[in-house]
Amino acid sequence: MSRTKYAISWLYGEFRIARLHQDRVEEEWESPKLVISQADLVRALDEAASNIDLSRRGDVTVVHENDQHTHDYLEIPSMKKRDLEKYLLRRVENDKSFDGPAAWCYHEVKHRGGKQGVLLHLLPKKLVDDTVAACTAVGLAPKSYVPLTEIVSKYLPTTDVSAEKLLVVVACFEERTEIILTLADGDVLFVRELNYGQSERSVERLVVDVNRTIRYARQQLSRGVDAAWIMGRMNEDAAATLSTGIEIPVRFDEDASDPNFWARWATGLSGKLSANFISVFTQKNMTGDVFRRIGVFATAAVVVIASILTLISSGLVAHQTDLVTKISMRSTDIQDSIEGLRSTLESGRDKQSHLQRLRMISRNLPSLLMLHLSQLTPEEITLTNVDIAQSPDGWKVNLQGLVVGDLRQGARLLARFEQRLEQPPWQMDITQNFTETWMQQFEQGKLQSSGELGRRRH
Repeated sequence: MSRTKYAISWLYGEFRIARLHQDRVEEEWESPKLVISQADLVRALDEAASNIDLSRRGDVTVVHENDQHTHDYLEIPSMKKRDLEKYLLRRVENDKSFDGPAAWCYHEVKHRGGKQGVLLHLLPKKLVDDTVAACTAVGLAPKSYVPLTEIVSKYLPTTDVSAEKLLVVVACFEERTEIILTLADGDVLFVRELNYGQSERSVERLVVDVNRTIRYARQQLSRGVDAAWIMGRMNEDAAATLSTGIEIPVRFDEDASDPNFWARWATGLSGKLSANFISVFTQKNMTGDVFRRIGVFATAAVVVIASILTLISSGLVAHQTDLVTKISMRSTDIQDSIEGLRSTLESGRDKQSHLQRLRMISRNLPSLLMLHLSQLTPEEITLTNVDIAQSPDGWKVNLQGLVVGDLRQGARLLARFEQRLEQPPWQMDITQNFTETWMQQFEQGKLQSSGELGRRRH
C-alpha cells in the first residue's frame, strides 16, 4: 500500500494542495488565482500536476468551504446512532436551502450535564460528485471531504487552552470570514459566515460582528466567552484594531497564520469521521439507489409480461380485434388513473414538506437572523444591541444602534434598512419606525446629528 497521501484545502476560493510521504510534507502548491467554480477546480488540479508530483497517486483529504455550505446546530435528546441519522435525514430534506439532492454530514456535541447536540453540515450533492470526479481524474482517491470546523475540532485540543473554555474562533480569508463558537475541547456550537474578507475597511466591521457574536453567546448559553482566537494571516494594523476593539482577550494563532495550515492538518483526519461528506453521503444514498434500480427492473418486468400476454392473446384470438382494442383502451385509462394518483400523492408530500420546512425555519429564526444581519445592515449603521424574544403573536426583534452622517443621510439609510427587513424572506412588521423614535428623542431633547437611534421591529 502506498504511503503517499495528499491534502487539499479549498476555502472560499483559496486553493492549496500538499503531498505527504510517511506523514511528512514533501511538496506544496498554491493556486495564484481564486478557484470558485468546478471548472476552476479542474484547471487548478491540472496546474498542480505540473508543479508537484501527482503521479504517485494516493488518498486525498479535502477540506472545503464556500457560500453554499450551511452549518446548523441542533439540540437533540440522547438516541442511538441509527435513530439519530434517520432524524437528521428528515431534517436535511426540510432545512436545505438549495434545489436538488443534498450531501450532508454531522458532528456530535456532548456537553456536561448530559446535554447533547449535533452540528449538521449541508451542501449540494452535485458539488461533492464533481469534486470527487475532478480528484479522481488526476489519480487522487478522496477518502475524506470535511468542513472547516472539523480541522478546528481536531486542532484546538492540541493547544494549551483548558478544554472547558468557550472560544470565538475567527478564521480569516481573502474573500470571507468564518466565526466559530466552540469549546476548547473541539465541540463546535455555532458557525457564522461573514460575506467579507480581509481589508482595511472590513476590520472595524469584524470587530462589531465578533462582539455581536460574544453577546449572542452570552445570551443563549448564560455564560461568558473566554477568548477570541484569530486564525489566518493578519497585518499589524488589523491585529492592533482587533486587540483593542474586541471585548474579550484576543489570541493570534501563529501556526494558523501559515497559508498551508489547513491542508497540513487535514492529512491527519480519519476517513471514518461522522463529519465526512463522502462516507455519510454514500451510505445515505445507497438505499435510494437500490430502490431506484428495483423500480426500473420492476417496470421493465411489467412491460415484458404485458408484451407476452398481448402476443399470446393476439395469436389466440386474432379475429377478436374489437375486444383487444377495448382492453388496450381500458389499460390506458387505468394507467392514466395511476399517474393521476401518483401526481396527487407527490403534491401532498410537497405541501407537507413545505409546511415542515416553515415550522423548522420558524424555530431557528433567531439564529438565521443573526447569521444574515450583517448583510442586511448598511455599512454606515452600527448595531449596538439586538434583542430577540418570542411572544404568542410571533417573534419580536428590538434593534438599537448608531448611524453615521447628518439627519437627512441617516433617514435615507434607516429607510433602506427598514425596507430590507420588510422584504422577503423576513417580512417584518415595523411597529415603531425610526421617525417615531426620532420624534420621541426630539421631544425629550435627546436628538443629535449623529447618535444612538432606537428602532423596534415586530
